[in-house]
Amino acid sequence: MDIFEAIEKRYSHKERFLSDCVPLNDLEKIAKAGLAAPTGINSQCVRLIILPDRASLQGLCDLAPTEGMLTAPCAIAVLTDKSTQTGKYNFEMEDYSAAATQMLLAITALGYESLWLDSPFFDEEKQKAALSFLGAPAGYHLRVVLPIGFPEGKGSRRSKMSFNERVSYRKFGGGSV
Repeated sequence: MDIFEAIEKRYSHKERFLSDCVPLNDLEKIAKAGLAAPTGINSQCVRLIILPDRASLQGLCDLAPTEGMLTAPCAIAVLTDKSTQTGKYNFEMEDYSAAATQMLLAITALGYESLWLDSPFFDEEKQKAALSFLGAPAGYHLRVVLPIGFPEGKGSRRSKMSFNERVSYRKFGGGSV
């Protein structure tokens, strides 16, 4: 599948996953895609934790009991390391977003589905519990968890606004070229 097909097919899978395992080799390919993402001032603050089976992600399921987390055969947790940020600039948000996006595209390209799951971990207590479960040292922040697997049936997709509703030329609201 080429990159444009992966972009077109990718969606946020919020339903159940099949229990079929995802080979570790595929999980590592997905992680490498995330680590290949650009980073602000080359800080490389993103850290990934591959959770290769149900047992390894159960503690996160208890904190974020969504349909996807409760049925995904595996996941990748995306963390940032604050100690890599120097000077007046902090690129943690941009860096983890780029890494997660590239992993989502890799997941789709390999024939799996996923979901960008972050909102349960906005809660400070859940954030602390998740970091403890993952064994992350002080100074780290869990940004997103990507449950990964084959969908159980066809997933629902939200409609997108049209290209012309979201793209302008030369100035905001500008018509065609």
